[in-house]
Amino acid sequence: MLVFFALLLLGGIQYPLFATIFRLFYAMTRFFYFKGYTSGVPENHLKIGGYNFPGLSGLIICSALFGINLLLRESL
Repeated sequence: MLVFFALLLLGGIQYPLFATIFRLFYAMTRFFYFKGYTSGVPENHLKIGGYNFPGLSGLIICSALFGINLLLRESL
């Protein structure tokens, strides 16, 4: 969870709208994962909650683009 918040902070500096969209998607899928997990039925664990990786991947991409932008701006 700490990685999620670090990526959200770094990606949100340059891309706040995209970081917010990815955060909401990630939070929504985690909510449904935990809701299915607490039902006690093993088949309900990953119905919608298994799709949280696109949200996390989007934050990774936003953070990477922010880092690349910093490197290119400093070297010029």
